[in-house]
Amino acid sequence: MNSGRRKSKRSKTVTKLLYVFTSILGVVVILMSCAYGAFYHYYSKMNIVTGNEDNFEDVTGTDVQDGDEISNNMSEDEKRQLDELANSYGNGKLDFDFSDSDITNVMILGTDSRARGRYRTNSDAMVLVSINKKTKKIFITSFMRDILVDIPENPKRKAGKGKLNAAFGYGGANLFFQTFDENFGIKIDKYVHMDFYNFISIIDYLGGINMYVSAEEVKVMNNYYIKEMNQAYRLPDSRVYLPVKSGNFHLNGIQALAYTRVRYVGGGDFGRTERQRKVITEIIKAIKKMNAKKLNSFAERCLRYVTTNIGQTEIMSLLLDVPEIMSYEQVNARIPIDKTHKSKMISGTYVLAIDLKRNAEYWYNLVYRDKDISEDIYKSIAKEKAEKKAKEEANNP
Repeated sequence: MNSGRRKSKRSKTVTKLLYVFTSILGVVVILMSCAYGAFYHYYSKMNIVTGNEDNFEDVTGTDVQDGDEISNNMSEDEKRQLDELANSYGNGKLDFDFSDSDITNVMILGTDSRARGRYRTNSDAMVLVSINKKTKKIFITSFMRDILVDIPENPKRKAGKGKLNAAFGYGGANLFFQTFDENFGIKIDKYVHMDFYNFISIIDYLGGINMYVSAEEVKVMNNYYIKEMNQAYRLPDSRVYLPVKSGNFHLNGIQALAYTRVRYVGGGDFGRTERQRKVITEIIKAIKKMNAKKLNSFAERCLRYVTTNIGQTEIMSLLLDVPEIMSYEQVNARIPIDKTHKSKMISGTYVLAIDLKRNAEYWYNLVYRDKDISEDIYKSIAKEKAEKKAKEEANNP
């Protein structure tokens, strides 16, 4: 009798546990379905490029801006100068191991396009964002637009020397990454792309960013870049011009774009890449401060301005790690590093020859080995110069 009651009791207990477990499982399934639904909702807003498609699914125009093409009709003297400059550094063959699953590399490409719609042109902003989960660091590396590289043959031009930023204009993301790999030995194939208008919209949806700007930078911003975008948007000048003085400003989209484009003062293109990294830093800061509601609104409005070839599974994985990634230490870098470059005007355009091998080794050690080898590189360069000088003096007593 008692045995029957105990069995009945156990049976009821098991039934309750199964009910509770089933209920919890049901809630988890519902939550996962909702999470997936929300993710797919946002994912579907982006312009996703899959497979080997070339940058956009429906490119309506291509262009390489004046000053970024190295003329094929150079004089013999200009060809000689270009060859001497290109050969001033040995490229060398590099064999890097990119199999570390804890590291994600995504190239942010900002194109120099004034035309609305899908339009491919110079990638004047080339910022490689590397997330290292092992060291808990985010590396933001700018690659300068004027770097002299060998661009492979493509339908737009024969193989030959050109600027790194022109590769995207000639052949989109596929040619850009082929050029990148063949010159640096760095294999990167994931990217996020935006043009002038996309960038302006994203900054405006953030509510603007805070930035210290010098009076010299303000003058260039007002006289060139803000004026140009005012005309494109048909805005009255008074709406976006800044007072000509040094100070901290709250920049809207047009003003922030102008700030990232300044290169006539404050270090030329070296200064410009630094400004681009500063703006990215401010964007990250702004996103960190967002509550769930504002972050949801930001994602809802801004993902539509992004073109990427990052797959659905990869994006979901990254999104799950966002809370942790936002706490990572940020490390800023620039390619080329100091003392590894030479510049020259060739055929009316400015080009930058760099030691591709040393710069690639610097970047790889920084991101994959958490080691800054710049000082070792500088010492090596100084030693080579000293040995060369000693040899010249010995040959010419």
